[in-house]
Order: sequence, then structure tokens, then C-alpha cells
Amino acid sequence: MRPIFSLLWICFSLQMAWGQNGLNPFHGADVKNRLELNAANPQWAPFFHGVASGDPLQDRVIIWTRVTPESADRAGIEVSWKVATDPALKNVVRNGRLTTDAGRDFTVKIDVTGLQAGTTYYYGFTALGRNSLTGKTKTTPTEAQVNHLKFGVVTCSNYQAGYFNVYQRLAERQDLDAIIHLGDYIYEYGQGSYGDSTLAKTRTLEPKTEILSLEDYRTRYSLYRLDTSLIRIHQQHPFITVWDDHESANDSYKDGAQNHQANEGNWAERKATAKQVYFEWMPIRDNAALSVYRKLSYGNLMDLFMLDTRLEGRELQIESISSPALQDTNRTILGATQKAWLLAELSKSSARWKVIGQQVMFAEFNVGWAAFGLNNPSFTFDNLEGLFLDIWDGYPAERAQILQHLKRNKINNVVMLTGDFHCSFAYDVPLKPTNISFLDFPGLGKIPNYTADTSYTAATGKGSLAVEFMTPSITSANFDENLASLTTAQTLQKQINTPIAPFPGISLGNPNPHLKFVDLIQNGHFILDIKPDSVQANYYFSEILRPNNTEKFAEAWYTRNAENHLRKAALPSNSKAQLDVPAPAQPPLSTSLQGNKLKASDFSLLGLYPNPFAQTNTLHYSLAKAAQLNISLYGTDGKLVRVLYNDKAVPGVYTTVLDGSNLAAGQYFYKILVNQEVITAKVIIKK
Repeated sequence: MRPIFSLLWICFSLQMAWGQNGLNPFHGADVKNRLELNAANPQWAPFFHGVASGDPLQDRVIIWTRVTPESADRAGIEVSWKVATDPALKNVVRNGRLTTDAGRDFTVKIDVTGLQAGTTYYYGFTALGRNSLTGKTKTTPTEAQVNHLKFGVVTCSNYQAGYFNVYQRLAERQDLDAIIHLGDYIYEYGQGSYGDSTLAKTRTLEPKTEILSLEDYRTRYSLYRLDTSLIRIHQQHPFITVWDDHESANDSYKDGAQNHQANEGNWAERKATAKQVYFEWMPIRDNAALSVYRKLSYGNLMDLFMLDTRLEGRELQIESISSPALQDTNRTILGATQKAWLLAELSKSSARWKVIGQQVMFAEFNVGWAAFGLNNPSFTFDNLEGLFLDIWDGYPAERAQILQHLKRNKINNVVMLTGDFHCSFAYDVPLKPTNISFLDFPGLGKIPNYTADTSYTAATGKGSLAVEFMTPSITSANFDENLASLTTAQTLQKQINTPIAPFPGISLGNPNPHLKFVDLIQNGHFILDIKPDSVQANYYFSEILRPNNTEKFAEAWYTRNAENHLRKAALPSNSKAQLDVPAPAQPPLSTSLQGNKLKASDFSLLGLYPNPFAQTNTLHYSLAKAAQLNISLYGTDGKLVRVLYNDKAVPGVYTTVLDGSNLAAGQYFYKILVNQEVITAKVIIKK
């Protein structure tokens, strides 16, 4: 997602033109001398990464975990699982066994079938004589069971930008049917390239570099999934997910990405790797094509359509609004197959609400006005608009085709859920909200003039065909964070959907009259509340630069049955009448299935990638307490080959890379000294 960087220039422009200030009251508060590091919890071995569930249907749900082997050369691990109707896992309704191995990074995923609709279940895993955390999940309801649904809607969780407080708040709720994650679950960048410098010691990435290889992607997911807040939200709620671009590379499309360079290998191979690891580490139902677009139904109240606007069919982004290709009727962000599927499913859906979870802003977004009034020829209407063509504005013909389909077939109650942009927006979605003309002003040249399109009336919502709720980021940079020294985000926020009159006698009109709510400054999420008569989004904001257990209600907007436009709510919607019993905080007591082989250790070897290897090997590990750490490589004759690390280490998650390109083929051993503890791991070099 690139637009947030582009608006650095826009906001600078606004500061020069209007000179307003706007700061986030949360950011920067009380972070001095704070050291908060996530590391593997020794008491949760070998299930350091917790548990997860997802993709619920009426009779089935995915359950997931990862088992960290006690030995780096472990060939396979037998895992047992069970699903019960009680948190103590006594009333077991389904159970089984399977073996996991290094081929899928020791992850475990089961599609548990034969369940009852609309039911809360609890589940857990056992391996190596130890039990996992107990997870809570639920199946989707039948028509007779559903009159109220609630979902947490989230996006854009950049580890090095802040703490996942939003995840923790959602984990504490017991009235949610699922979490809808709209992508950018991880970020591919290297340390320091896109984060917050104040968190350099407490939110350290592994690997430190941009992720490219299979080992890199697996290690990055492992790091994220060791975050306690992320563990807790997965433990308490099923997830329904799609990827955006950063699960592969920034501004990705079918055949490439802005952040994939020629010297970073073959894009098709990188994309395949990113998809593979996503399906390994996420609780999403497997399919042969590794495709993420799909439908999930919640009785007759809601059909949820999850789209892929990134890797499935998107054509290369255009960067100029004057390009003739921009208006090409064949230009696609979905691809022909996915678009045909979506239109057909919308037409045949009998659900009251048709909810579409997707990645990038769907409604028209007018921003070229921000160039007005600058004495700098590089700031023009055209180039500012051109910076925002990674969203549906870059694929206007296909957007119009979808909206015309809704209008022609009288399809009401379509609700778009969108991530990617790191800001809060709530839109009416008409075919065309405004018309733009250009007026000549002496000494100023041509400036844009926005007038309402006759097909849409902003005051009443007449002519709107759908609504769109965009969720803010979990942690990824907002406008004020990018512009801390310029302090103009609030000005942009005030001007973006109101009539603009920067000088007496000059009015640009309202560029975005269909935009009903906007916040460019806060991080957070919204709760999507679905009832037969309405759908409402309740926006909540959280701070990110320190662990914090509070959140702030911002605004709530809703649409009523068959109205297809937004109204402001005075208060957030009420909780559901029936609340779930949360899953317990700690795993059940260990079993004696295999003699409880594992002992709690402050050092946890999380992965050895790859093994065997030819060039480089990555040692991925965690320290729960500060220690004197020595990592050395020995031959089978017991002679020291190389010292890789010898120093004091603070708690955290790490990788150490061995360059074996100049070593002879054969078997070697890592010897790891952690204070008085000795850990060994066998590794094989093949040439």
C-alpha cells in the first residue's frame, strides 16, 4: 500500500496553504524507559505459537497450531487434537491424530467436520507429552438461530510500528462471532525501513532484512505469532482472513510488485512462497489453487464474500490519470473468473445483508484539490490523483460494472469492508458522487471545481448503491505519524469532505460529499454489528507506542435495511444478549502420553531453516530471560568450526545465520550455551 507515503507531499502542501495543526493525543505518551519484549513462553512448550481457528461453516471449522520440535533434526511429530463443548475439554465431540513435520514447518491444521451449527466449541492439542492452550471457536448459525451478529474488523498490523493493543482488546470481548482480518497481517520490510524508531529495541524484526525466501517468510510469521496479544485473540475467536500486499510485497499485483526488484529473484517463485507460508501459518481452509476468495454464510442474515484484489487477477497499477488505459473496460483488479463469481453470487444471494471483505478503497476518492494554491509546479491535480491509483480508482470501469450490476438487478444491502489505507472512512457508494471541472483564476491558473452529480444526493443518500466501512490500522503508520514534524493531518481531515474555500471568493466545492466519517490520525478497529434491520460500524481507537489496556470510542455509522446509505448513530450498538465463556488463560495440566519429555527452558529453538542446506542456514530462537549466550558450530570430530555469537543477550526473538558456502559437505552440530544450560542441534550441509 503506497498512498500513505504519497500523502506526505499532500499534507506538506496543506501546511503551506492553510497552516493548521493536528496531533494524535495517544501517540508518544509515556513511552520513556519502557522495555517490553515478546518472547516464547517456556511454560507453553512445545506450543509456543498458541492455537487458532478459522473459516467457520455450519458443520465445520479449521483449528490450527504449531509444534516446536524438541530436536532440530526431528523427522515428524505425532499430534492429537480434540474438540469439546466445554472449556475444560471434558465433553469431547470430535478428536483425532496426525503427524506434522518440517515440510509444513511443523504447523498443524485440521478441518473439523460433523459439528453442530451456531455452537461455541473449545479445542486443544497434545504433543510430546504437553498440552496446548485451549482455544475457543464457533460454527456459523442456521436461519432459525441468527438475529444478531458481531465481528471485529482489523487490518495492517506492522510489528515494528507499535504494540498490538487492538488485538488484546478484541481478545477480551466475548460477544464476537469472528474476527475479519482484511490483510497486511505481516509486513515484508526489513528492520527500520517502516516502523517507529522509539521501538527499535522492543519491537525488533526477525529476520532483520526484507523477507524473500521460504525460511524468511516462515520466520517472520513465527515472530508475529509469538506476540502475546496476537496469541490471545486467535485463542478466543475464529478468524476469517484475506491477504493484502504485504504478505507478499508492497503494491503487489498478479505479475509483480512495487517492492520486488529484479535482484530479489523470480516474482512467481516469491509469490508462490508467500502463498505457501500464508496457508501454513493461517487458519484458512486449504485448497489446491491456494486461492483466498470465498463465501461464508451466516444463516439468512448475512453472506460474507471475501475477495482477493491483489494476487488473483490484478493488472499492473497505472500511475497517471491521463493514461488512456485507465478507462479500459477490460482493465481488472479482480480477474475475469473472480469477478464473474462475485456477480453471480451477489445475484443469487438470499441473505438480508451482502457483506464484502476486501483490501483497497472501493468508493471514489478525490484528492487532487490538495495541490491548489502551491507555488510549486511539481504539485498538480494530475500527479496527486495519480498517486492514488493502487485503489479501485485505478480500475474505474470494473468498479462501475459492479455498481451497475447492483443497480440493474436491484441488489440492496451491500456492505463493503475495507483495509489497507491505515485510516478510518465511512462512505456512501454511488455510481458517481461528483463531477469535476476546471476554472481559470487570474494568477492561479486552472483549479478544480467539484459539483454534485445529479445521480446522488449527499444530504439524503439518494442514489447510493452500497456503503463502505474502512477500518484503521492496528499499528501501521497514519498521517500524523508520517508527518510528526509537519502536523497537518488534522487540516486534511477537516478539508477532505467539506466545501473548500481557502481564499475569499474562491470555492472548490466538496470533493467527497459521499464520505461521511473520516479519521486520518488514530489506530484502532471497528466492531461490525449486524441485525435484520441495520448494519452498524462502531469505531474504537487505541494507542500503539506502549502496552495499554484502554480504548476510546470514536463514532458509529449505520445503514438501514434497503436504504443503502449511511446515518450517524449516537452510541455504539449494544453487546449481544448471550456471551461466550472465554477459553482458559493457561494450558491444561501436562499429560503422561510420552513421559512429558520437554522441560521448561529460557532458550527455545523455534526453527532451523533449511536443514539440510547448501549455502546458508538460519537458527531461529527465543530467550525468555537475559542470558550470556554462546552459539558455536562444531564438526562431528568435536572440533570448533566457527563461533557465531558470544555476548550477553536480552529477552526476545532472534535469528542467527550461518554462511556455509565455504564449508565442506557433511554433518555439523550447533552447541548453544545459555548460562549453565547446553543445547545441541544437528545440521547437515549438502553441496
